[in-house]
Amino acid sequence: MQRHSFSLPIAIARDGPEPFKRQIMRQVEGLVVSGRLQPGDRLPSIACLIAMLHVSRNTVVGAYDGLIDAGLLRGESGRGFYVADATPRASTPVAPEPMTAAEASPPSGLTEYAAAVAPPGVHAAPPSSPVSFDFKIGRPAPDAFPARRWAALANPLLCQMGHAISDYPQAQGLWGLRVQISDYLAATRAMGVDPEQIVIVAGVQEALHLLASHLVHHRHRVVVEAPGYAGFCNLPPLKHASQVPVPVDEQGLCTSALPDVSVQLAYTTPSHQYPLGYTMSMSRRRALLAWAARVGACVIEDDYDGDFSYDGPLLPPLMALDPGRVVYVGSFSKVLGPGLRLGFMVCPPVLTEAISRRKALLNHGCPWLEQAVLARLLECGDYSRHLYRLRQRYRLQRDTLLDGLRDIWGNDCQINGTGTGMHISLRLPDDGPDAAALANRAIACGVRLYPLADAACGHIPKTADRTLLLGYASQSVDQIRGAMARLRLVVAS
Repeated sequence: MQRHSFSLPIAIARDGPEPFKRQIMRQVEGLVVSGRLQPGDRLPSIACLIAMLHVSRNTVVGAYDGLIDAGLLRGESGRGFYVADATPRASTPVAPEPMTAAEASPPSGLTEYAAAVAPPGVHAAPPSSPVSFDFKIGRPAPDAFPARRWAALANPLLCQMGHAISDYPQAQGLWGLRVQISDYLAATRAMGVDPEQIVIVAGVQEALHLLASHLVHHRHRVVVEAPGYAGFCNLPPLKHASQVPVPVDEQGLCTSALPDVSVQLAYTTPSHQYPLGYTMSMSRRRALLAWAARVGACVIEDDYDGDFSYDGPLLPPLMALDPGRVVYVGSFSKVLGPGLRLGFMVCPPVLTEAISRRKALLNHGCPWLEQAVLARLLECGDYSRHLYRLRQRYRLQRDTLLDGLRDIWGNDCQINGTGTGMHISLRLPDDGPDAAALANRAIACGVRLYPLADAACGHIPKTADRTLLLGYASQSVDQIRGAMARLRLVVAS
């Protein structure tokens, strides 16, 4: 198999005694002997190497002729020069020159900083053995993506792409997409939002990073849910801020446990608390906002799984109740897919310009084509129709999962988060194995379950060692039934 090598890592030393031709031959020979150039690899043409090294034609021709005579290269008339099929190889790699102690030591402070960043946790470690059924959280059904419609909307836009892609996009996001998001939030969340308040981001994680970078500083206090989303919980320590974990219960964040001191920021997931799945009650929403006004805190409302409500209408978002104090963060990862990397935040007007500038410093904006296609998907109503079909599908998958879990444990287990979202939390009975032990036994049977520690969670209480999370969106009804049959055998063994 021939490989192309149109550039070579060689250089000419112009102030040394060695002739240029000999330098080229020596360096190419080293690449061949070391194995970096393999038999059949194509070398640069004579004209290309002349342009690369700024040497004469006679120099390059002489070097190639010498390498052919040495049996390292072969020339093919009209095609070029290639590494010969039988060439010498070094039996052992050439050892590099040993570094001094000063060279081997990393620069001062790098070791400390390298250990300071904790992972967001969304990329779970691969399973110890192959699995047939994976209840990963946050993963939509891969076969549900509206690929044909997406392609049909994208194709006409490709004709305009030459003009759009030749300039930097607006860091705040395409105006047309922000208008469509504004209309969508008005229709589905009763939020009166000006498109100028919206900033398009590469998913919720980027939004959280931008907000934490702008709002959190040394010695600030930040309220987080416990347990909560590790992707945010790991951000305040980067700014040397102190976190105040506040527990959650069936009504969401326990507002009675909020600290009565100055707090700069509070992060919450009221629609479908991550990870336990609770929906914050209306009284708790009002209490949280009253507390925030009293202590001077800004509130980040992560509308996690807010598009999926099965048993009734959604409660008003926090931002609809207090638009001057809340930053609303949303994503298209659950409806379309996290690989799209598109989300948005709705900022109070006083924050929008600063956040947009931070976004520009980070990456100058999100890709144009994806934003333009999504804007058209929203505008023509296809997004809402797709979401409606997903709700029907996921409701059936949720019901199948609940039936299977109740068939195994009856009333001995506690199931939370069933009314919204794409996953549920399962509290195992006290007289059986804990979550980690059951997950290990299940994976041996091809079923992957997720204890809290494996599901992007931060500030996990010790009492949560009996909690499992099961995402059902990516598993079909038949797959869920098959997984429950295997899990039943695991529990019975």
